[in-house]
Amino acid sequence: MPSEVLAIAHRGASGIAPENTKIAFVQALDLGARAVEFDVQLTRDNIAIVFHDEVLERTTNGTGRVADTDFATIGKLDAGSWFAPKFARTEVPTLEEVLASIGPRALLNVELKPDARIEKLVRHVATAVARFDLFETCVFSSFDPAAIRALRSLVPDARVGVLCVPDGLDAALRLADEVQAENLHPARTMVSEALIADAHSAGLAVWAWTANKPEDIERLIALGVDGIFSDFPDRVHMIAARIAGGAGSRA
Repeated sequence: MPSEVLAIAHRGASGIAPENTKIAFVQALDLGARAVEFDVQLTRDNIAIVFHDEVLERTTNGTGRVADTDFATIGKLDAGSWFAPKFARTEVPTLEEVLASIGPRALLNVELKPDARIEKLVRHVATAVARFDLFETCVFSSFDPAAIRALRSLVPDARVGVLCVPDGLDAALRLADEVQAENLHPARTMVSEALIADAHSAGLAVWAWTANKPEDIERLIALGVDGIFSDFPDRVHMIAARIAGGAGSRA
């Protein structure tokens, strides 16, 4: 087991606040998370916003595709009421707003979610991160290998994590080697002693996504992951501390 398992707030503390919003990020940090993951994509008018879905319906009172909607419209949407009435009028943040508010306080995992404008998204994100001088504390990931390759080409020393889905381990390891990634990000159901051994032998840290149940978190820690994405990052922190304390008491 790693000496310290990193608790990574998945879309912020999204178990207790609306995902990918500034309040979710701040609450994650208030709960002790040292790392925050969020998604970035472009609006129709090329504004980089922090938002997960391709469409607006699930987490706002808007409709339609993000890529077909300008920021003037998205910026007026309610991105909190779907989660709970007390979060009414919560706004969809821009990438720059998030970088300004939490960038200096945490390790950031920026997941790139491109449409056809891959190069444009990568350039916008890289420019914003450079403006806030956060490359040392940002890890970039994407399910789109072209986005990772574009980022590596634009920023040769960027920190990269390769997302991995079931049946995709071999391809993920090849991509990680190609782009000189530092992390492998597998789905939690994929994680095994063999996967961790393969990743570690390739010099990759393993950050598993997304574990919320205590039994899943405990299993991942016992297997030896280096980080866990969770909607409840405080659970990861507390369980890791308990397990480490128990191991110490038996030493």
